[in-house]
Amino acid sequence: MWSVLCPRVVAPALLSLAVAGLAACGNSSDPGAAPPGSGNHTISRAKCKTPTPIAGWTPLPAARDLAISAEVRAARERILGTGWDDPAEAKLWWFGVSSFVASLGGHLFFFDAWEIVGIHADYAPIGREELAELAPEAMFFGHGHFDHAGDAGYVAGRSGAVVVGSEEICATAKTQAARDGNEGKVRCLVTGTASTPAPGAVQSVKFWADLPEIEILQHIHSAATPEPTDPGVPFVGVVDVLSFLQHLNTDPQEYQWFVESLDDPQGGTWAYQLRYRDFSLLWHDSTGPINEPNPGWKEVQDALDCFTECVDVQVGAIVGFNQPLNGLRDPRLYVASAHPKVSLPSHHDAWAPVVGGGAASYEAQWIGEIESLEHPPELDYLRDPEDYLAVRRYRIDDPRWTPPTPGSSCVGP
Repeated sequence: MWSVLCPRVVAPALLSLAVAGLAACGNSSDPGAAPPGSGNHTISRAKCKTPTPIAGWTPLPAARDLAISAEVRAARERILGTGWDDPAEAKLWWFGVSSFVASLGGHLFFFDAWEIVGIHADYAPIGREELAELAPEAMFFGHGHFDHAGDAGYVAGRSGAVVVGSEEICATAKTQAARDGNEGKVRCLVTGTASTPAPGAVQSVKFWADLPEIEILQHIHSAATPEPTDPGVPFVGVVDVLSFLQHLNTDPQEYQWFVESLDDPQGGTWAYQLRYRDFSLLWHDSTGPINEPNPGWKEVQDALDCFTECVDVQVGAIVGFNQPLNGLRDPRLYVASAHPKVSLPSHHDAWAPVVGGGAASYEAQWIGEIESLEHPPELDYLRDPEDYLAVRRYRIDDPRWTPPTPGSSCVGP
């Protein structure tokens, strides 16, 4: 969310304001055969390409083989409630911007990891200390800017969580951990670099021994593109100033860490699709201009429609640098391309002055964007701060995951 604005310009401004693979689409000797661990969505389209395997990774243990200490289990039950590891449900707990605690198949992990700080203090009901207490098995990062990966090294250095992301994101996490005296304690699964693979490329990795392969898409970060094609309605949200005044940060150490993090590199832009039985979850923390004539637009659109299995739940950022010119067109195109059954917006909360308007300011226009789609998904609109750590539950065996969404590649040509 940060690459369009220079950190050296943004930092003073903030402070001065009060601071599918052929498998997805039939990668099998039998084009009609379902891939292992998947459900019933098997029909393919020719546009779909085979994901490239990430070599050299030894899968993490199955959930049944995990040794969870009494201390960690107590922390998880205190923060997330009992039943957090119920394999019959996939669960999500939002804790600000695009950061989520997630549970799938008995595994606990994060998407992004940043306690909302800077101007803010204690806006979300969880801090980096509690995040480390949860001891996630892994953290999947969509890109490396501070509002997404600002606590990667803090959590990984204390918990042993695997950092999943680009070389740049991994390097940032190791630098953060060294600041806390946890040099050498960060383990990474590297997905590529800021420029490799190219946008639209999908990789796969058997990350856990007991879950299907995760698919990882290099896509496009938000950016201002004034081209007239499908322009969308310009949109500037009204900033919720009161939230900052009510939760003002007065800790000099926090300000120092915040300012230091503003130079953290983007390190590519990554989306992750995770599966368990007939359920699939797609998460991404930025939405770029994936319409003609922007480079990579077609490849990314096709890839979003070609993940193995249909996308059941999509969690994606709806805030971006393109909204003053093209409104919420870009996130709409992500939803339209992925064809989810359920869609949850993120990154729309009051996380920073000027660019973080708060969910209420986006709601009406985003509902309109979703309703404009030919096959609109069910919209679960997250609102801050009341939806922070309010669990979202999805039954793995829910029959609604079985039929493909009309218009998706799962339906076929």
